Amino acid sequence: MKLRTVGKLGVILSVILFCIGVGLYSFARLSLAESGKDADLLAVVPSDCIGLLETDNIEFMVNEFPQAAYAGQLDTLQSSGLFSVVGEDMIPYIVENAHDLHNQMNYMMVSFHAPISSRNLVMYFRTNESGRNFIREMITRKGLSFSAKKETYRGKTIEIYPVSNNDFISCYNGKGFLAVSYQKNLIEKVIDAEKDEKSLRQDVGFTSIAHTKTANFLTLYGHTASIPLLAEENTDCWSEFDIHLNSEVFYLSGSMYASDSCLYRVEERLKSIQPLREDSVLILSGQEKVDSCISQVLSIPQHTLFDECVSNLSRDASFIMVADVDKLAQNLGAYKNYLPAFIYDHVELFRSFILSVQITNVNNKLSHIFVFTYKE
Repeated sequence: MKLRTVGKLGVILSVILFCIGVGLYSFARLSLAESGKDADLLAVVPSDCIGLLETDNIEFMVNEFPQAAYAGQLDTLQSSGLFSVVGEDMIPYIVENAHDLHNQMNYMMVSFHAPISSRNLVMYFRTNESGRNFIREMITRKGLSFSAKKETYRGKTIEIYPVSNNDFISCYNGKGFLAVSYQKNLIEKVIDAEKDEKSLRQDVGFTSIAHTKTANFLTLYGHTASIPLLAEENTDCWSEFDIHLNSEVFYLSGSMYASDSCLYRVEERLKSIQPLREDSVLILSGQEKVDSCISQVLSIPQHTLFDECVSNLSRDASFIMVADVDKLAQNLGAYKNYLPAFIYDHVELFRSFILSVQITNVNNKLSHIFVFTYKE
């Protein structure tokens, strides 16, 4: 399977940015019981997933992100899929219960599956039997009558609930966790992963970059290279993107995994990138060239916002790219190999930003930072 098929990070991240914009706090009323707090959710995530989101701070998405200067620019996708069931329709319900935050669960994982669609995902929560009660409460709150249909798969019970638009969601209450999806076959894959012990926990590439977070994290993992040109033919790459948000800038930082047999080719490809300097676009490879370029920009008395984005990058970087996304959109095909799919496929979403990228080789591990600076 081609990397672009299994690793369309673009659509994944676009969905994530959307769910940040409209809020996912609907599920935060799930009680974090002692029986669920230590559940290993990675042990039930199907190994063929193409991306994973992990966060312990759903409250931030709802209460703080909407105050960011760029929030309106990212709230452009239509409400769809599972998010429309647990997202914006439930916001009044969330506001009403905001005073209970300190007693509610804030941890969530979302796995994304091919073919890429906002419906082909599974939400996971550490919980106990109260998770089932919350589903019933949510559906009742939406004014829908319900009669849960129960189906058995490999000795496990899947509960199917009707929601709006004559649709259904499937739920599985495992030991210490709740999994929810529009697609019953994805819930069946969760059960397969649990029973067969063939899950994302056993994926060497994923576990090589995934690490335990302390607090207040929002991390996206993509089954892809950080930028397409680094490993076009390699399908074992995983990239980590810790998502950081503040009032004017959001950025993604992390590292990329590639097998030993592929890493050499990735590094050689990185070194061979040809420099490009034109109005509002800069692409440069090689630490010495990067150092020289940044020094030159710092010596300029008057700085534009573009210059500031260049000067904020590391002199030790092996590769840098700074580009006004609006300029890229005017000739998008020319930059296809340099752009993660989430920009290339949804460039209109990012035209109000300057994109800064740096990739650095640190102890034979390629770390990366993608910075989106909002143009006021």
